[in-house]
Amino acid sequence: GYVQMKKKVILFLVEGETDEDALAVIFTRLVNNHDIKFEVLRTDITADEDMTVKYIEERIDKVIQKYLLKNPFVVAEDIIKVVQIIDTDGAFIPTSLVKQSRNRKTEYFDTHIEAKDKDRLIRRNISKRNIVYSLYNRETLAGFPYEIYYFSRNMEHVLHDRAEDLTDDEKEELAFDIADQYTDQPEKFLEYLYDEGFHVCGTYKDTWEFIMDGNHSLNRYCNVAVFFEQLGIGLEKESTEG
Repeated sequence: GYVQMKKKVILFLVEGETDEDALAVIFTRLVNNHDIKFEVLRTDITADEDMTVKYIEERIDKVIQKYLLKNPFVVAEDIIKVVQIIDTDGAFIPTSLVKQSRNRKTEYFDTHIEAKDKDRLIRRNISKRNIVYSLYNRETLAGFPYEIYYFSRNMEHVLHDRAEDLTDDEKEELAFDIADQYTDQPEKFLEYLYDEGFHVCGTYKDTWEFIMDGNHSLNRYCNVAVFFEQLGIGLEKESTEG
């Protein structure tokens, strides 16, 4: 017999289990020449109050090491790319669009945020913006090729057009809906990523400059299509340029 060539691993770092439940199988079927693995961070590490640009690499390195420890059959050399997916949560808007809320809770609107604690939210936004800016300008992180993508304002907003606050159970249900709908026809999911309701055109850098602008990070946008394009699996769009 011949030795089965080991597939190279693309490791996805996502915030919550719902991200993994919705995306893991679909991504695995779309990218069949690599092993797709998901590691759930259970938190938005880019918005952690103690996080800084300086420490984010260390933090991500820890996550990768922990993943390797838990999965002894994967070694560092197997990982060809680390990919992080974040929600934007309106974090990149100008500070003038963060208002003090009157009802003691934080609410997100398409045009602004009403914050329970305005100063604290502004600090979170500035910090997350700096961290994310440093991340999308990196080609490698912790010794691995690295890419970061977004759902704006979050995954449910993009994939279900639901902008209201959802319970964890509702998010879970929506995640399974996506998995249900697309697992057997993953190319339909890829097509959906180009939906003009939220698809951001352009290069990797273009899509990040776009979401960093104005109030875009509160609105419904997604650049995950670029991940597939980088692997050569994007939808072949007819070029309109001469």
